[in-house]
Amino acid sequence: MNVNSYLPYSRINEQIATYCNQKISLDIEEGKMGCCIYFFEIARLTGEKQYQQLAEKLLDDIYSELANETTERTSYELAQIGMGINYLHEKNYVKGNINLILGDLDRLIFKTIVFENKPITYQINGIISVFYYICARISRHNKGSEARFLLEELSIKVFNDIYRSLDPGFFDESYVFSMLRYKLPQFLYVLSKMITLQFYNYRVVEVLNEILGLIQSRIPVLHSNRLYLLWGLLHLKEATGWNTWNEQIDILINRMDYKKMIYEELRNKNVFIEDGVAGIYLLLNAIKHTFLSLPFDIILFQKRIEESKIWKDKESLEKRGLINGISGLLLVYYSIIS
Repeated sequence: MNVNSYLPYSRINEQIATYCNQKISLDIEEGKMGCCIYFFEIARLTGEKQYQQLAEKLLDDIYSELANETTERTSYELAQIGMGINYLHEKNYVKGNINLILGDLDRLIFKTIVFENKPITYQINGIISVFYYICARISRHNKGSEARFLLEELSIKVFNDIYRSLDPGFFDESYVFSMLRYKLPQFLYVLSKMITLQFYNYRVVEVLNEILGLIQSRIPVLHSNRLYLLWGLLHLKEATGWNTWNEQIDILINRMDYKKMIYEELRNKNVFIEDGVAGIYLLLNAIKHTFLSLPFDIILFQKRIEESKIWKDKESLEKRGLINGISGLLLVYYSIIS
């Protein structure tokens, strides 16, 4: 049974477009940048030009709102916007020199972090995402350039601030599956990106050796969190080349069942990217791009999404965001069936 039998696809897109015309944040999670990515991707999947036009209008709106210097934005929101534009550039939705396009945004993030009065800790909402964005931007600049040097210095500050704030709770899994709440896999993934940039490896390796036991002692209770941790470890293994991670990786692989995740651990309505079936699907798909591939039945994910009671839940359908709402779920669903 297709989701169109519950709620026509075109009608959902109209509701998402209406949502985007309201005064909402610009981030990827539940804001305009997430909806912009959604409409660009849906336009490519369906070949329907009106969604391409909608995406381009949203991108123009985002640029216009960014130009409004009277609005104060957090480094997290700025990094989310930057990540979205960077993604669109990599997918050829945005043309031009990405360093010129994102130059002003990079400078804003630099000022926001350097002159922030509060100390940076991993508990600040989204700081690991900011850390990832900075690393992603470093990789787009030539070695030796002034812009790259400033971003490297900023990443060093953020890395050391996060490290100094680590406590035992940082290494613990979230009580329920959540790609935003469980910090350790995110951190390991960003460390893998920083290591490949090769400008501060002596310190990163030093820190990794210090927290090695805390990482290796973690075998999450939830199978979904095991998958998430595995994703982070696989990238770290590729970046470091260390065999140290092999035993933990093997244990996670052998004690993990994706069917148990989507049918037992997640409630029927847990289907969004942030905390549900769509997120599990994206993690399994992402692992295919590492040295490991975990086989899974894509049809099971299609059926699980179609059979969710969320399609009859008006309150849940009012969540329009890409990461924690209906636009992200639809994008995953139509990627599966197409």
